Amino acid sequence: MIPNKIKEYLDNYIHQEVYIQIAVIKGKEKISTKAAVNSYLNSNHFKDLSVGKPYNHFIDGLNDKCLIKLINSPMKDKETDDEVIKELQKKLKELSNEELKNTFWEIETGEFVNNDQIKELKQERDKMIKSLDLKNKEIVHQTLIDFCKKYEELCIVKYPDAPLPLEILKSIGS
Repeated sequence: MIPNKIKEYLDNYIHQEVYIQIAVIKGKEKISTKAAVNSYLNSNHFKDLSVGKPYNHFIDGLNDKCLIKLINSPMKDKETDDEVIKELQKKLKELSNEELKNTFWEIETGEFVNNDQIKELKQERDKMIKSLDLKNKEIVHQTLIDFCKKYEELCIVKYPDAPLPLEILKSIGS
């Protein structure tokens, strides 16, 4: 199962990116949120999102951080007070080479994942891609509104005084 920290980090990143793009379109073109979402569908940002680029970039980053690549690192035995480095050193000493080949470190959250969890991330990506297929614009529109809604919910908790230009939650009465 994908660690919650990683799932939340990736979801929040995607939701924020979508929200900002739609808010910029709305402000620039002085149009409604619905019209801004429709305009967003023609953007390069949406094209990248609809083919899963945020997930692909994230997964590629994980593949670059396979612990087996650190097996001969001078950092492995170096004295340090850095808790992150200590955790990496511990993994490098405790895990077999086979386990190291199947362990990847996600820097932003500090979580470790394996190949099965990367497969789950790919399934999440594929599910998102399917929800953004323009063959059904209603589903795509609702998916993007849901992303924006989730971002506003996060902002209300983290930044209660920040303005929310799309006002999705206000428009749906939440």
